[in-house]
Amino acid sequence: MLSLQRASLKTTSDHMTTFQNLLKHKIKIPNEMVHNLMLLHSYILVKLHVKRGDHMKAARMLIRVASNISKFPSHIAQILTSTVVECYRSGLRASAFSYAAMLLRPEYRSQIDPKWKKKIEQIVRKPDKTEEEEATDPCPQCGTLLPQSTLECGECKNTLPYCIVTGRHMLKEDWCECPHCSWPALYSVFREFVANGETPCPICGVVVNPQQLSVVQEPNLYAKLGEPSNEG
Repeated sequence: MLSLQRASLKTTSDHMTTFQNLLKHKIKIPNEMVHNLMLLHSYILVKLHVKRGDHMKAARMLIRVASNISKFPSHIAQILTSTVVECYRSGLRASAFSYAAMLLRPEYRSQIDPKWKKKIEQIVRKPDKTEEEEATDPCPQCGTLLPQSTLECGECKNTLPYCIVTGRHMLKEDWCECPHCSWPALYSVFREFVANGETPCPICGVVVNPQQLSVVQEPNLYAKLGEPSNEG
């Protein structure tokens, strides 16, 4: 079981190393491992987005993690509290209300951090259920417009690769890869993210020089995570 409480860049890097070793030895990777690594990385990105002041991206990643809350029974109150706070800060008031109401169930209420308890109770007592719809981008495989944080396409039924910087699904025309671990990222975002030449990849932890990045012209949309999408 992955522990969100101890999640860190090193934790993700350790899981990624295991993942890469399995790929190297051509060992079939369990779907659950792929899914759990995605959830762990989504949680790591929350800290990154909050630090950069992007509460909307943080909220979307927390909603993803909170939607799989049963996988983390020891940290339910902690995760739900963070989700309520970031959703409220970013204007996702309907989502904030939904998770606040969940937190106030008898089994979780006593575990709420006193710092946030009054605010959470207020959100439930005076519900504001306004919420803008999430922006959409085309599915990289079939072109259907999907919410940016969605990683499953209902049209082509494919699980979509995600950007290691934003957590959003990839775009075919904005595709690049970490030069060290080959995990995909949105080129326009990754280049800005590592612009100072001293920033490590959020997956493998190795510093990326922006000059090493380039758009993959014809990415293999069905490549396994961690495998180069363009061998040419």
